[in-house]
Amino acid sequence: MSAHVADPPVPVKPDVIGVGFLYHGVPEFARLYERLVEVGGHIDLVEFLAAHHHADPGHLADIIDSLGGVPSTLHCFEYMIGSVDRPAAATVERLRRMVELSNCRYIGEHVGVMGTRDRYSGTFLQPFGTDEQTEVFIENLKRDRDVAGVPFIIENQAQIYDQVGPRSVCEQVRDIAEGADVGILLSMSNFTVAERFHPMDRERELEAIPLERVWQLHIPLGSGAELAEPDNGRQRREQEWAHATAEQLFKEESFRPVSIVLEVQNAGTIALATPEEIRDGLDWARDLLGSGADR
Repeated sequence: MSAHVADPPVPVKPDVIGVGFLYHGVPEFARLYERLVEVGGHIDLVEFLAAHHHADPGHLADIIDSLGGVPSTLHCFEYMIGSVDRPAAATVERLRRMVELSNCRYIGEHVGVMGTRDRYSGTFLQPFGTDEQTEVFIENLKRDRDVAGVPFIIENQAQIYDQVGPRSVCEQVRDIAEGADVGILLSMSNFTVAERFHPMDRERELEAIPLERVWQLHIPLGSGAELAEPDNGRQRREQEWAHATAEQLFKEESFRPVSIVLEVQNAGTIALATPEEIRDGLDWARDLLGSGADR
């Protein structure tokens, strides 16, 4: 009889890391960072889209050097925690290499559960909220939580299709996080994205999130000039909602994330926020984190 292999130890929520922005792997973002520094802005961490660096993980080290060696997080869904089949060894090795080269502290993995009732792919297109799928997420996270060398945290996704199982998006995120004992990446942006496809009861969804488990907060920060255009009224109101909701969350005793990441190209707009807007947004987010740390 083979001996039972114990699950890896539960990751401990780190101390506050700070604030930064989601860095797309294109030259425009390198120039944006240089201009941010010129206007007196600075970042404490950076978030990378892992998919932008599959072909050349070594470029992550160059970017980190150009940003002054700050820590990073990887935003990823290729690992497919919800898949019944586990990822290939080459995928795991590439992820480990990206973690090492990018000074990564944790990986924010999509609860990539979008799909329809009659199509179950086991990856990014699958019916969400079911008991079976929730258990698959929990067991995979418990078994693989240290496979990349840093913790995984899970993100609430935008609802695109009708709910299939008994759980809503954030109810499933709650059950997975509690069942696997992992952290949460709470995305304000994904509530606003869902509005274009399948509007969510935001108050109910936020009430389902165990706030003490939130490690990271995603907040949109778009171009003020573009958001002021008459045709962008909805996007402007969505950003205002996201910022006001973030401020309200920080009034909760249990809400103490370790990082805030600004998405500087707001969903539904084209232009990036200006360096001055990013500088001011980072200062605002830093004040929010400080208000939580002072409690």
